Amino acid sequence: MAVTINETSWPQLQRLRFIERQLLWDREVTLSMLTGAFGILRPEALDSIKTYIELAPENVRPFEPSDRSYKPTASFKPKLIPDSADSLFTIARLAAPSNPDFYSVPVLNRSTAPGTLAAILTAIEHRVRFEAVYVSMQNPEGTRRSLTPSAIISASNRLHVRAYCWERQGFRDFVLNRFRTTPQLQMGEPDLLPQDSAWEETLEVRLIANPSLSTAQQALITDDYDLNQLEPFKIRKALITYFLQANLLPTSSAELDEAAQMPQRFPVLAVSAQSNESVVAFAF
Repeated sequence: MAVTINETSWPQLQRLRFIERQLLWDREVTLSMLTGAFGILRPEALDSIKTYIELAPENVRPFEPSDRSYKPTASFKPKLIPDSADSLFTIARLAAPSNPDFYSVPVLNRSTAPGTLAAILTAIEHRVRFEAVYVSMQNPEGTRRSLTPSAIISASNRLHVRAYCWERQGFRDFVLNRFRTTPQLQMGEPDLLPQDSAWEETLEVRLIANPSLSTAQQALITDDYDLNQLEPFKIRKALITYFLQANLLPTSSAELDEAAQMPQRFPVLAVSAQSNESVVAFAF
């Protein structure tokens, strides 16, 4: 008889969710992943994997000793965790403090067509294209797109898909929740794609207090963000805009001008570690 969710204990349910998250995001799960995450013995880890296979046999490929791991099927669809960005944090998320003086504000969630994330991650794993209807502010009715995805980007409370668009003949980013139909995979030989230079190339970035602030204000901002201790860091050129938007930094020449006129609006600026020039030129 197949196992049901109601028959599992809370610790076992957490392990099953972890297994599903690994299959979705890492495209594999091993006994070592479970023993390391939960401090259990290998027999317990194997039992959890077998239980998951009983629960969702269509989600796990037959075990191959040469793989040394359990892998998802091409038709994998989550049963225990959200098919969205929330699945990244399903296991690790901490409960909100119970202190009655602690308050948090609600955050908007974006709905995603069922099966979208799982299908796109499968396409990335196998390097194949998919077709789906995609909508945008410029085209709210939507058009059918043929895309070969290469990466998932998490930024500003939403997921984006980096993909080669066969209609536009170039790499572009697509908001995950704007696919209005579940992606239809075109399984077969991997697609041969041109180089994605904006993704492959990186830029070394340094954060500074806005020099248009007064000396005292610059010192305050430096302390606020611990800028003296923050080392320059590398970021893919394709992600510069997301980084600026997520941290409320200037993203255009107009906003740079505003930062000079009203520095309190943008107290921190991002500059190239080599030239000390603003990185806005690399934003799309």
